[in-house]
Amino acid sequence: MIKNPTAISLFSGCGGFDYGATKAGVKVIWANDIDSVAASAYKQLLPETEFVLGDIRNIKTFPNADILIGCYPCTGFSLAARRKWKHRNDRDLMAIDGNFLFLEFLRVLEISNPKYFFVENVRGMVTANKGWFFQQQLNGFRNKGYSVKYSLLNAIDYGVAQSRQRVFLVGVRDDVAANFDYNFLPPTNGPGLKPIKTLQDAIGHMRPWPEGEFFECKFHGHYLTRNRKRKWSEPSYTIVANSSHVPLHPGGEPMTYVAKDNWALRGTHNRRLSWRECAAIQNLPPHIDPEGTINGKYRVIGNAVPPAFGKTLLTPVVNFDC
Repeated sequence: MIKNPTAISLFSGCGGFDYGATKAGVKVIWANDIDSVAASAYKQLLPETEFVLGDIRNIKTFPNADILIGCYPCTGFSLAARRKWKHRNDRDLMAIDGNFLFLEFLRVLEISNPKYFFVENVRGMVTANKGWFFQQQLNGFRNKGYSVKYSLLNAIDYGVAQSRQRVFLVGVRDDVAANFDYNFLPPTNGPGLKPIKTLQDAIGHMRPWPEGEFFECKFHGHYLTRNRKRKWSEPSYTIVANSSHVPLHPGGEPMTYVAKDNWALRGTHNRRLSWRECAAIQNLPPHIDPEGTINGKYRVIGNAVPPAFGKTLLTPVVNFDC
């Protein structure tokens, strides 16, 4: 077994993945993000980790560690986003288009030369620009000397009360891969397994109308193009980073289908989930309280990787018998 495996983390956000990694037995020694709101939350979750706030492109040295974790920006990979692809990789484009920040991950991978790396991103990354971006990443990792596997995982399969599909890439340095074949752990929740976690499980104990903790602006036309409300007995829709698009609280009456791309609200008990409810649905610890505006709180909570993923993905590495 690896003795006290260490990790460094890039594009760390509020630390959901890293927090989960610590539950698997990993010590995260260094982390970085450019978002000050995310930094405030990260320090609450992992106060002993050295956190460097700033642009990754301006950081030149990094600690040595067994593992490199990275969840580089995914906005442009989202299936819902407008895609303006450009086959360039210069710093000016990277400043505009976060899709190219994977090049920074490759740079740190070469500098630190860890035994393993873990990457999380939205499922649209695989198909973006007919797979060009994804293939560039795979080629880059393999050229650096890593065997790479990837899988599309859903958070509901691992005890999170949320339908959240994400792509995970796992790299094992070639010399380590000669003796270790990484395999993704199977689901823990679902038919024949533990029950799927529901909204009742995640937020049933919380205040029904937490004034000041949810986004109160009107429900615009785009919001009403699809159902946004799930029942107490179901898992939540995906928790997103945009406060305007957060799913509805399960209380009150269900939405009604009117026509294609047209749903209607019913009754008076219709509000978006609060940012604290979103954090609970993401399975983040209850003491997390990001500094900043309510929009900033929603942003960093919605961008977080549920800790269950970090624990599940890192466990095979921690348990590997060298």
